[in-house]
Amino acid sequence: MQKKQNTTDNTNLLSWVLLIILAIIWGTSFILLKKALTTFTPIQVGACRIFVAGLVFLPIVLPQLKSYPKEKTKWLLLSGLSGYLLPAFLFAYAGSKISSSLSGTLNATTPIFVLVIGVLFFGYKFKSQQIFGLIFGFVGSLILILTNSSGVLGFDNPYGLVVVVATMLYGLNGNIINKYLKDVKTLLLTGYTLIFVAIIAFIILCFTDFWSMASEPQNLHALYLIFILGAVNSGLAAVGFNYILKLSGVTFASSVTYLIPIVALVVGILDGESVYLYQYLGMAIILIGVYLLNRKSNSI
Repeated sequence: MQKKQNTTDNTNLLSWVLLIILAIIWGTSFILLKKALTTFTPIQVGACRIFVAGLVFLPIVLPQLKSYPKEKTKWLLLSGLSGYLLPAFLFAYAGSKISSSLSGTLNATTPIFVLVIGVLFFGYKFKSQQIFGLIFGFVGSLILILTNSSGVLGFDNPYGLVVVVATMLYGLNGNIINKYLKDVKTLLLTGYTLIFVAIIAFIILCFTDFWSMASEPQNLHALYLIFILGAVNSGLAAVGFNYILKLSGVTFASSVTYLIPIVALVVGILDGESVYLYQYLGMAIILIGVYLLNRKSNSI
């Protein structure tokens, strides 16, 4: 009995350690994007990030090709596009227009769109109690989007909407996985989808001057940051998230949503970004909304 209790305690401790590490990795993605965008274009940063992430999973997927589910190719491709490639471009573009802390905070709206898209397009049932979570989430997002570069409410800097579109795509991907890809092993699922879109990303890179820019010594620092984004923040972090899922389940793993904005906010402040009262308010309201959704969401 004591041995079983010790095993459970060790598992819980490992889950918390991995969750915090994952939040730090994903929370710092936005500042890494900001730094890389000083040298490369949003298209180049987004495409290279996904290409590198696909390379990370290649050794994992190649030995498993015999078990590849051909009948699910369409859904794997859609998952790769909505969960990785298109959001990578959108976050890179947004990163060239708004602060990394704002991008990281708006990223917390993902669970809201998982629910909304699930109800509207995938036939999931909506619980009346969840309406409060949705209201909080949308109000918080609106405050962040309408807070301009001077900390005043207005609409002269609407690029936060780009991040919202990316989180909508994340919501679509979550529902695609839940309905059509649930029976695919999580590690292989991530690998298949990333490799699919990594091929597309490589082709896109070939139509830019990325390779010539990457060979210039003065651009190596930005290139290293993109490699970190791809290999660690997109590739290895996905492995860590899957491992947390197995250890402690989806409810615990999804709590990383609360930690990412906090990390992004702290890192942004340390980098000299200005964060205003309305942005703190918007972030707090979003997190309350996400909490209410997670607390009540048992239908998806």
